This record gives sequence, structure tokens and C-alpha cells, in this order.
Amino acid sequence: MPPVRSTIFVALALAACQNPDVSKSDRPVAKAPAKDAEDEAEAAKAAPKKPEVKVPTQAELLRAKIDQFVTSPLKTDVSALPPAEKAALDKLIEAARLMDPIFDRQTWAGNPALRAELEKDTSELGVIKLDYFTVMRGPWDRQEHYAPFATTLAHPPGAGFYPEDLGADAFKKWVADHPEDKAAFESLTTVIARVGDKLEARPYSAEYGEWLGPAAKALEDAAKLTKNRSLTKFLRSRAQAFRTDDYYQSDKDWMDLDSVVEITIGPYETYEDELLGLKASFEAFVTVSDPKASAALAKYKKYLPEMEQHLPIPDEVKTRRGSESPIRVVDLVFSAGDARKSVQTIAFNLPNDERVRAEKGAKKVLLRNLIETKFEAIMRPIGNEVLHADHVASLSGEAFFLQVLFHELSHSLGPAFVGGEAKDGKADKVDVRVALGASYSPLEEAKADVMGAYNVLYMIEKGELAAELKDKVLLSYFAGLFRSARFGVAEAHGRGAALQLNRFLAAGAVTPESASGKFKVDLAKLEAAIGDLVRDICLVQHSGDKAAADKLLDEHGKITPLLQAALDRLGTIPVDIRPSYPLAGEILPQ
Repeated sequence: MPPVRSTIFVALALAACQNPDVSKSDRPVAKAPAKDAEDEAEAAKAAPKKPEVKVPTQAELLRAKIDQFVTSPLKTDVSALPPAEKAALDKLIEAARLMDPIFDRQTWAGNPALRAELEKDTSELGVIKLDYFTVMRGPWDRQEHYAPFATTLAHPPGAGFYPEDLGADAFKKWVADHPEDKAAFESLTTVIARVGDKLEARPYSAEYGEWLGPAAKALEDAAKLTKNRSLTKFLRSRAQAFRTDDYYQSDKDWMDLDSVVEITIGPYETYEDELLGLKASFEAFVTVSDPKASAALAKYKKYLPEMEQHLPIPDEVKTRRGSESPIRVVDLVFSAGDARKSVQTIAFNLPNDERVRAEKGAKKVLLRNLIETKFEAIMRPIGNEVLHADHVASLSGEAFFLQVLFHELSHSLGPAFVGGEAKDGKADKVDVRVALGASYSPLEEAKADVMGAYNVLYMIEKGELAAELKDKVLLSYFAGLFRSARFGVAEAHGRGAALQLNRFLAAGAVTPESASGKFKVDLAKLEAAIGDLVRDICLVQHSGDKAAADKLLDEHGKITPLLQAALDRLGTIPVDIRPSYPLAGEILPQ
């Protein structure tokens, strides 16, 4: 999302008072009487002094950045859990913690050594650098397109997945020259290493075995404790996947989970790989589900095939992926790895394996306690600041929750394979993810956002949601794009939000007031622009045309001066939360 350049320290430049100009060329000019040194000294003392402009120190600047992330304890009621499930929960937290050292190395191989150096520096600046390093999961500011703050090195686009001197073209040439390496090199679960003058793919199970081994053991221990059969099955198959790098069966077992205590753990998202968008990062969410709230939302999954057919795209672009797609409303107990970097995930739609999606769809998980916390602490204040006064009353927590839900549902809609769906659920065509490379993630997040809004409007049209929600949905969706845009365009959701905002501005669906800079929304034009953007993104994905994807993002996925001015006015509002998990023994200072 777009970088946040909030005006943290404002220097008030005071203009010196000027007397009215009364001298004219035709008037005589009187000479001032000469002053001796003593008179001049007295006059200097009496003259008003210009205020000194205080230049903030680096420590002060970094502390202001840290303060943009408000500490928020996330509480979950586990009092109703049986003792066996509570014991299993503790083991799941133990396994989840082990995703952190893996993710630190995936973000950048130099992170562990640099953290050790920062821990030795007990100066004020050193302590603050370490704190921000922890928030950013490395020495680069994710909110400022990876600007360095604790290193002089530029951020490697390949993160810790490739040799830092390896470019995308060199990778592709190696694969073209060594077709026998193609599958391993393009795998989600390999690290590319340079050995002499050669490249080799190293499986995650070997590269990160120091942590995956104990994590697998903790999962198996939890499997012995829980009384839930579906959880036992998943934990055992996921432990096996940690040792073999084959996640297919355990992904299917995760889809079949029916347990109050759950865990999502493994290599999933490819956001960190900005070089090629191929390599998955490890993350973990430990959750406790609410079966009643989940059942209330289950009705929407039956509409997935109908939502697909309703998309404003040609029939040949539409797909027929699995529609089981369970929906879970959960409270977050603990997160780690890719799930716990600067911006906290409020919902997810997994797995990403298109073979599993073709068979079973994808599970949509909404982190209720996190969604509610963010709406009140961040979303509502942003809406109050960016929306025209006539629109503010339409800000709605319910509309925000629905947007989050339908964002996740929409990840299962639209093109999955270039040129159309794979036959018999087999990935015998190129994944859109592979074809679009690093451009896939921001485009896919933009698609899920805008298609989510499109589908909520469709549910209102169908009568599944109240008609009175329509304006609330449109305005809360638009305001929410500024929340995401603050994450920075180095982040997929942030760049996707910038793309949407700029498209809506270009369409005349929103216009800024000249005086306040707040945005007036033409609801009819916004609804039309939403459909147009859904169409355009899906057509690019279907074509697999990376040049077209790059062009769309280059033209619209950026922070213009107009958007930057709007973002600057959000300076006192938290960018995101910094969670602490009491059930995992974490208590961060408020």
C-alpha cells in the first residue's frame, strides 16, 4: 500500500511582520539617525526572536513511526473448551512460534545476524531501531516502499529466496537452459541457491528443517491430545508435509476440518517474493471458531457458482471451481510468520493450490476479534477524515465485515488458469499466478476487493441482504481503500488499493473538495466503475499477459499527489495494530 508520509513534525515558519509600504518615489526619504553600538545591542535584545526550528532526531522519527502501530491485546474466551482441547491449543501455539525464525530468514537471509547486532546496541536509537525492526520484520520500512532504516543495503526483491545478485531474467534463462530443473525451480517450496557457477533448488524441508522438525513434533503432540478426529487427521498430515514438502493431502484435510480449535500453518502466500512471485512464506494462525456465527454465513457459499456467472466478463473467462468453500468466523489466539508483519491480516482465503481449489474450493476465515478492533481503532476514524460530511453517517461496521467476507469469497472467483480452467482439476495449464509473476499479488488483491464489493451489491439485489445497506457498502468500501493504501505500495493490498482509488478518480466516481480535500462520491458512477474494473482485471488475468498487468499497475497502482495529500491528513490515526496475545503469554506495554 502507498507509503505513509504523515506530517509527524511540523515546522511553523513565522513570517516577519511587515509595515505597510508608504514610501513613494515622489516623497523624500528621511535618513535614519546613526546608532552607536550600544543602541544597536539594545535594539537587538528588544527585537522579537524568530523561533528555532527543531529538527527531529532519527530516534524521534522512528519512535513516531512505531507509534503508528497501536498496541492491542487480542482476547479470546476459551473457558468453554475441554481440558484436552486447551492442552492441544498450547501445543499449536508452540508449533506456530517456530514459523517466526523461518519467516525471518525468508524475508532476508541477513535478518538473524542483524538482529543480534541491534540487540547489542543499548543506546536510545539502538533500542528504537530494534523495536521498529521487530514491527517491520527486517531493516526496511514496509510503509515506505522498503526504505532502509537499520541498514545501508537496498532491499533485495527476491527477499531470502534467491541469491541477492540473481535477476528475474537470469532465473528464467537458467530454467530455459535446464528444463529438468523447471519444476523444482518454480516450486512454491524451494529456495534457490548458488553453488559455484551453478544454481540449485533446495527444498524447504531441508533448508528450514531445524524448525520444521520441532514444529512437526508439536503438531503430532497436539494430535494426540485433541479429541477431534478431523483436527487429528490434519495435524498428522501437515506434520508429514513439513518433512516431505508435499502439502496437497494436508491442504485437503485442512479444508475438511470441523473443530472449535483450529490452526492454519504452512507456506502459503507469495507476497514477499517480489522478484518472481513464486516462493511461499511460512505463517500460522491459531484460532478458536464460533460455529453459530459461521453457520449464519454459510448461506453465501451456495451462491458462489451464481456469483461467477454474474460477473461482468465473457463466458469463456468464467470458471467452475469447487464450491464447498466453508466459511469460518473465528477469534485469533496467536499468529506468527508472514501473518505477523507490519500489517495484520484480518481474514484469509486458503489454500492457494489450484488443484485443491478445483476439488474443494477454498476456506474463508474471518478473524472476528481483529476485524472489530481495526474498525473502531482505524477504519471509522479514516472514514470520518476522507469522506464528505454528507457520507460519514453511512460508515458501517456491518458493511466493513461484509466487505471482508466477500473479499475472501471473491478470491475463489474469476480466472485461475491462463486461457481457462484446467481439465479434470489438474493443473495442465499455466496458473495465473505463475504467468503474471510479481504482478499477480497486487492485481489479485485489487480483484478480490472490487469483486467483493460487486458481489455484496449482487446479494443486495438478490434480497439476501437489506436494501438499506447499499449506500453503506459503497461508502464503507471506498473509505476502506484508504486504510489499505496506507500499508504502502510495496505491499500487495496497498498497491491494489491505489489501483482502485485511481481508477475511480479517473472515472469521475469520486471527486475531492477543493477546500477540505475530502471526497464526494457519486454512488451510481462508483457502482458502474466497480463493474468496469472487475471486468478489466479478470481479462488481464485470463490472458496471462504480464505486460498488460504491469501497465495497469504502473498507470494506476501508485500514490499520486492527490492521494498523498489525503493520506497525510490521516497522520494521527494508527496505520495498523500491534497485537499481543494474552493466551500465549504475551503482554505488551500499552
